[in-house]
Amino acid sequence: MSGLEFEVEKSMKSRKLADLTLWSELTSAEQRVLGALFRKYAGQTFFSLLPSEVWAKEGLSGAEAKLAFAMLRRKQWVKSVHKSWGECSFYIPECHLAMLTLAYTDLLERSVEPMVGSVRCVIKEGKPHIAGELLHLLAWINKEGLPVTGKGTIHKRTVQKLSTLTIMSPEDFVQLEITYDHKALYPVHVVILLDLLLCLNLVQQTDRGFEIRQDKLQQWIKLSWFEMHGEVFRVCMERYGGAGSEMQHFRYQLAVLAPGVNRWCRVLCGGGNSGFHSWLHALAGWGFGEIGENEDGELAFRWLIHPVEFLSRGADGGVYHVDRLHEQEEMQYGKFYVQPDFEVMVPPNVPPEVCWRLEQYCERITRDQMSIYRLTKDRMEIAVASGVKWEDIADFIQRHGQGELPDQVFVTLKDWATVGENVQDKQDMLVFATTNPDYPEQWKRERNRGSTQNSPFFYNGETQGLMQLPSISGIAVDCDEDKSDYFMIEKSAWNERKADIHENWHREWRKYHLSTERQIAMQAIEWQVKLGIQKGTDTFVLIPHQVEEQEQWILEGWCILDPNETASRTEWRTFIAEDWDAMRLILPDDV
Repeated sequence: MSGLEFEVEKSMKSRKLADLTLWSELTSAEQRVLGALFRKYAGQTFFSLLPSEVWAKEGLSGAEAKLAFAMLRRKQWVKSVHKSWGECSFYIPECHLAMLTLAYTDLLERSVEPMVGSVRCVIKEGKPHIAGELLHLLAWINKEGLPVTGKGTIHKRTVQKLSTLTIMSPEDFVQLEITYDHKALYPVHVVILLDLLLCLNLVQQTDRGFEIRQDKLQQWIKLSWFEMHGEVFRVCMERYGGAGSEMQHFRYQLAVLAPGVNRWCRVLCGGGNSGFHSWLHALAGWGFGEIGENEDGELAFRWLIHPVEFLSRGADGGVYHVDRLHEQEEMQYGKFYVQPDFEVMVPPNVPPEVCWRLEQYCERITRDQMSIYRLTKDRMEIAVASGVKWEDIADFIQRHGQGELPDQVFVTLKDWATVGENVQDKQDMLVFATTNPDYPEQWKRERNRGSTQNSPFFYNGETQGLMQLPSISGIAVDCDEDKSDYFMIEKSAWNERKADIHENWHREWRKYHLSTERQIAMQAIEWQVKLGIQKGTDTFVLIPHQVEEQEQWILEGWCILDPNETASRTEWRTFIAEDWDAMRLILPDDV
């Protein structure tokens, strides 16, 4: 491991610890409620708290679980939304899932573990990263446009062109079984590309077609590859991985519990879960990882990126703060090589903004770890006709190219640019001069509009793409927007409940008449609170479940074996009323 990789992993671990600090500040009851909900639902929506039997096994009464849940809502660990038909549902926000995967590792069924032994073969290599494909597609749309038919679909010939424009293929994503309109027309890899552009707010869909948002585009190309990967990876994690808590747990375990970049881990498929396979193939298609097989024929995977860094976002709305290590990586960017035959060899560490400029002057020939472009007369003439000066092009190639530009290439490029300037003078500028004499300057201003924006944040999870996501369909309004304090509402309700009973029932230990004891036990069951029982020198804390009517009534429920433990162990027991000496209701601490 290089020194830089070691420092990156150390930075990731310290960030994990910082996130866990926020979780450790929760009370024991809040941690147990959050853990049970996370284990059951991950980030999927749910409509009510789990049954009281579940909380009893966690050592919590139903009332304690309800109060802890209300506090989790206050602290934004759980949020709620109203469906359009009025039903309210809850969910754990996506920004917490990576940290909770780490916090509750021991409670989850493991899907990923470190590799023991070696990898026998690589089943699927990672393709060149998806951010470069998006940049190429944006450049193509910027030049060619992407109109739609009267039915709102892309022309069939254009779809065929888009399908061959990228190194991605349907085989990378067909196993995801993604739902979308016009499946017969749009291949799945084309849909994912367009969906990504829409969700990143780089493209908007209008009645005329798919149009680039120039302000966002100018911000986008100024990002580093690392920042682009972060934005794209979060879209992929949230939109394409398949619904269901099992798949969501798998995705986050793979991101959080894998040993690190370029290090293999074993994937436990739990009976051959096809969803696991489909997600791994998609990650390889996006260039995020590679799939292998160990000596026993078991599935293995290794990351080509640092996924944890993309998931560990702060509370500032998700804006990336590229740390010193990544700034150092980005400063060591590479340069392209211009060959005598006009081919341009572009290493993977050439910055996005440089690649974007190359897209204006070149045609892409091949895309790989070392991509190959070719300078062409047509592209050069179009660029010059758009207002770019030959001097600017020459300066760009000299500054970002490695070594001296071959003489014959320099002379030819200058001739092409001169032809472009002549065409511009004779044709285009005649039209624009009558409507806007400052066209070149206006073009530059339009291209630079938005470049002074403070935030490089693109994906917000709310933009509608081409995908049909059942997890968010029908949502009308965020219930938490009204700023209601549900914890204080619960406490207020408890004040009213306590006013209806004798204060001694929960204030002190006492022996009561059998009929009163039964009434107290029934009250504990109705309120879903704990019940304390003393027998001689022993004190028992119960979570009562029911009163059985026999010759002498008996009480059944869960007995907490050690109330001082963080996660209390419980045991089902039966108590006869005449066996105890004193009792009292045990209300939640906060009431």
